[in-house]
Amino acid sequence: MKSSLLAFLAVGVAHSAGRLLYATRHGLVPDTVTSNVIPMRKHIVPSSQHRSSVVKPVYRRTADVNHPANLTNVHDVYYIVDIIVGNQTLAVSVDTGSSDTWFVSDYFECIRFWWQGPEYKPNCGLADGFTGNLSGGVLDNPPFVRSYMDTTFVSGYYGFEDVTVGSITAKNQRVGVVNYTFWAGDGLTSGLLGLGYPFMTSLDGAEQNQAPYDPVFTTMWKNKLIDPLFSIALSRESGDQGEPDGEVRTPEGSYLALGGLPPVEVDEESWARTKIHGVDAIPEWMFEQSDLGLYIIKPDSWVYGRETEDVTPAEADQGAVTTHGLTTNTTQFPVLIDVGATLSLLPKGLVQKLYAAFDPPAKYLSTNGLFFALCNATIPKFGVNIGENTFYFAPEDLLRQTARDPSGEYCRIGVTDVNGGPYVLGVSFLSSVVAVFDIENTEMRFASRTKY
Repeated sequence: MKSSLLAFLAVGVAHSAGRLLYATRHGLVPDTVTSNVIPMRKHIVPSSQHRSSVVKPVYRRTADVNHPANLTNVHDVYYIVDIIVGNQTLAVSVDTGSSDTWFVSDYFECIRFWWQGPEYKPNCGLADGFTGNLSGGVLDNPPFVRSYMDTTFVSGYYGFEDVTVGSITAKNQRVGVVNYTFWAGDGLTSGLLGLGYPFMTSLDGAEQNQAPYDPVFTTMWKNKLIDPLFSIALSRESGDQGEPDGEVRTPEGSYLALGGLPPVEVDEESWARTKIHGVDAIPEWMFEQSDLGLYIIKPDSWVYGRETEDVTPAEADQGAVTTHGLTTNTTQFPVLIDVGATLSLLPKGLVQKLYAAFDPPAKYLSTNGLFFALCNATIPKFGVNIGENTFYFAPEDLLRQTARDPSGEYCRIGVTDVNGGPYVLGVSFLSSVVAVFDIENTEMRFASRTKY
């Protein structure tokens, strides 16, 4: 009955006066700014403090066994919110690439592995944890376990406690408490706020077959505390910026908005929508189920290249400029929308064309394991086509001036190439859009941010 109702509602979606409408149990309504907005703090870890890359908890399932699938990324940009667990405030990283909310306890063991040597002092980069007891008690079985392909992991137990995000409280919420870990955090956070679907919570423990439970966001909308959607706006700026005339302005912040839109300006004519696909859409995961797990979309095409101007004298007199030189790749493939990923990870054949379009072309630096370009290189255009709209990466996200090689001459490119999925659109893409994660209509919506 539920799925039939949603299929019926999805038919009635329309545009009106540039504002994208969506269907909910309340009828056909526009996306509106919500009062349930939580500011996010951006933290950039300096290159001198980078630890080993954290690999996100993404899994593939076969008939008999489940294994984590490799989703590597350089994690040096974190978006942080404060949540209240019981009566304690904890800083956690926001993550659309996982579902559990977990945090370390006041005492946890940070371990080292044998290959690090006995002189190595482990530093998991986790802030102060939860103290005392969970008011709803704990579960002795199953244990809370998340394993990662780069040997990082968290281990502990489940318990129940009220969890408040902004002004919304999930009562007696199931959470993970970590007391044993090998981790590589940012030094400011105590855990993760996972915003994925319940299905991903079933992939816990050695057997990988526990019953799923409702994560924090799911609990909130099922209890009708919010509409079943959230949206995210990520700012690439983190402090006051000086204008050319010397005036200092405060840049737009980063926001997690529960049940509606964040308070940032967007191009209203740029709204586009696309379906959220089930976990079986990513072949590398080897799922047989079509359950919704994470936010997987299939963009219509990709645009890249350097624009060239070709203007006749008559056109120039009229102020006209015709641009050429951009290539459109219509190959469709599934992509994760992941706020917890600093870079975007895309197919090698596509990204190599992007690297070649830099002037001078980007090059691989073996000391860093990624592609870099001269910090003053000419930056090409790179965009994602969704529906009838193209969402371009900002130049400052394609060539990250804050992430340089030891010489300081080369800057890291915000898109990296991988030989196989899962592919990811991370912070380097999301900094240019508002992203709406609509659970009820099983779709994502995007709008371009106005310049900030």
